[in-house]
Amino acid sequence: MSICDIYAAADITSLPVNPIEAAAAVGVKTVRYSDICDIYCRSMEEMYCESRFGFSFEEHGRPVIAVNENACGVRRRRFTIAHELGHCVLGHIGKGKKPNGAEERAADCFAAALLAPISVLRMCGVRSPEETAQLCGITISAARIRFSEIIRDNSIDKDGFLIIMRFSEFIDRYLQCQNTNSCHIDIFK
Repeated sequence: MSICDIYAAADITSLPVNPIEAAAAVGVKTVRYSDICDIYCRSMEEMYCESRFGFSFEEHGRPVIAVNENACGVRRRRFTIAHELGHCVLGHIGKGKKPNGAEERAADCFAAALLAPISVLRMCGVRSPEETAQLCGITISAARIRFSEIIRDNSIDKDGFLIIMRFSEFIDRYLQCQNTNSCHIDIFK
């Protein structure tokens, strides 16, 4: 399943992307750590052994993302959910072992692509990591990495064109706001 498929399933047409809605649209449940003890009979210690921020697992053949609602800020939680969705979509869960380094890097790349699509950021004309962070609702450290990727490679592949088409109204609104200096985009809608 591609990022384009997820955008289509969740009817995502603007930034910031809501990773919980994206996950739900492809059949992945998101649960807070505080609810897992009751729902899945897991202890808080067990969850912290898995991860301080979040993890994914299968329950009755269905992928579930567990996110620690108290471990970090909302921007970091959004990235954690998108990262764990990456593990689910990329087939890293349900194997009875923790993801390896390559799988962790692949899930990071997936999360970055989902939350901060380069083709959309290019079309919006982002000029800094700070603007990228604000527009995408991601941390400044994640935005610095993504912004460097925008600068490094200016090609747009087939999926990039499809994403631009999907986000075209948003891109037009954003550019119009930038031209009039009256832009306010609610990054946590």
